[in-house]
Amino acid sequence: MNKPIVWVAGVLLLLFAFSILIYPTPYRYLEFERDGSMYPVKVNVITGHTQHYIPGSGWIKDSDSQ
Repeated sequence: MNKPIVWVAGVLLLLFAFSILIYPTPYRYLEFERDGSMYPVKVNVITGHTQHYIPGSGWIKDSDSQ
C-alpha cells in the first residue's frame, strides 16, 4: 500500500530536480562569426543581455547589449 506513494513521490522528486537543475537554462548559446573566426555568444533569454567568450578571459559582457 505504501509502495505506490513512495514511487509517485520519487518520480515527482526526480521531475522537480530535473526542472530546477537541468532543463530551464536562462541562456541560449549561439555562434558569431567575425573576421573568419567563430566566437561563442550566450544570450540571457529573460533580460536580453549578451556575453561573448574569450579564451583566457572567460565570458565578457557586451557593452552594446540591452
